[in-house]
Amino acid sequence: MALDATDAGRADRIVLRGFDLPGAGWEAVRAPDGVEEIVHGDDLLDACLAGFPDPHVTASAESHRFTRKNALAYSVAWVLESEVAAELALATLAHERFATAFVRGMAAEVDPVTGAATLLGHVAAPVCGIDAASHSAAHQARLTAADADGILSIHLELLALREERAVTLVILADSPDPMPPADVQAVAEHVAGRLSP
Repeated sequence: MALDATDAGRADRIVLRGFDLPGAGWEAVRAPDGVEEIVHGDDLLDACLAGFPDPHVTASAESHRFTRKNALAYSVAWVLESEVAAELALATLAHERFATAFVRGMAAEVDPVTGAATLLGHVAAPVCGIDAASHSAAHQARLTAADADGILSIHLELLALREERAVTLVILADSPDPMPPADVQAVAEHVAGRLSP
C-alpha cells in the first residue's frame, strides 16, 4: 500500500504530545528510529504485531519519547485504507497475545539478565469514560527487574484506540507506583479527541 500524504498528516496529528500528559516536568526526546523500523524492523513492537494488517497501512507516525523521573510515555499511530483494516489492527492490539509479547519484550530491554514480566490484567473492552474513540482496549501490566538499588517495579499501561480508519497505541510506564488512573484516563481522552479526521 502506497503512503498517503493526507493520511500521513492525520497520523502525525494523532500521536502523543507533551500537552497530553499530566503535570509538568516532562522531557521530550525524538524516537531513535522511524516508525517503519518500529513496525517492520528489529524492534520491540515488530515481534508483537502478528496479524497486524501492515499491507493496508496508508500512513504511520511515532511520538517523541516523554520522560519524567521514572515515567515514560509515547505512542504509535496508524491510518489504514479501510475501517475493516482498522478494526483488524485494533483487534491485534487488544489481544492478550500482543500484551504478553510486549510486556516480555519490554522486561528484556530493561534488564536482559534478570528481567521478568508478569501480565496482571487484560481488558478487551472500551476504556471507561472515553467518548471520543468508538473502540478501545486497555492492558495493565507490571514488570519487575533488577537495578543498582535492588528490585525495580515498572507499571505499564497499553491503551489502544480507534476511530474510523485511525488506530493508535499509547504506552505509559511509571515506577515504582503506577500512574494514577485519572491521569491515564486524561491522556487517553486527549489523544482520542484527535482521532477523527
